[in-house]
Amino acid sequence: MVRPWNIEIFGPNIHVGQGVHIVSRRDQPVSFTLWAPPERDAHIRVGDSCFFAGGVRILAAGAIEIGDGALLAKAVTITDCDWHGLYNRVDPAPPFKPVKIGHNVWIGDGAFIGKGVTIGDHAVIGARSVITKDVPAYAVVAGSPQRVIKTLDPNGPFKTRMDFMGDMDGLDRFMDQAYRDNLRGNSTLGWLRTKLWPKRGD
Repeated sequence: MVRPWNIEIFGPNIHVGQGVHIVSRRDQPVSFTLWAPPERDAHIRVGDSCFFAGGVRILAAGAIEIGDGALLAKAVTITDCDWHGLYNRVDPAPPFKPVKIGHNVWIGDGAFIGKGVTIGDHAVIGARSVITKDVPAYAVVAGSPQRVIKTLDPNGPFKTRMDFMGDMDGLDRFMDQAYRDNLRGNSTLGWLRTKLWPKRGD
C-alpha cells in the first residue's frame, strides 16, 4: 500500500485478497465504498494480486467482485447502482445489479464500469471507455458506446500479476533493481544542490 492514509474504506463486508498493490495520493485517493441496508447481503470482493492506481473508486450497493490479477488504472470507477432513481432521488436502498470483473482484466485510465456488467477473463478495457454491457473474455473493448476492437488469442502467452507475485524472490530482486535504477545518482549533497543551485533537468 503506497500512502495508505489516502485509501478510503467505508462500509462492512469489503474483502481483499493477498498481494494486492494500491497506489494512492492525497489528490487521488483510492476508495472502496459499500452503502446498503443491513438486510441486504452486500459485499465487495477483490481477488489476489490486483493493482489499483490513484483515483480508483469502487462503489457497491449490492455486489462487486473483482478477480485475481486485475489491473485498474488511474481514476477507474466501478459501480453496481445508479444511486438515485429518476423520480425517487432519496431512496435509502436503491436497486442494484451485481458487477463481476474476471481474472487478469486490465481496465484503462478513467474507464467507467456500470451496473450489471460482467467482464470476462483477460479482457482489456480502453481508457475513458463507458462499459454498460457485458464484455466477453479476451476481448479488447473501447469507446462510448463500447465496441470490440479486437480479440486476444486465448492461448496467449499471458504473463499475469499472479505470475509476478508468485515469485517473491524474483519480485524482491525486481523492486530492488527498479529503485536502484530510479534513484541512481541521488545523494544528500545532490539533493541540497538542487535546493540551493537548481539546474535544468533537476
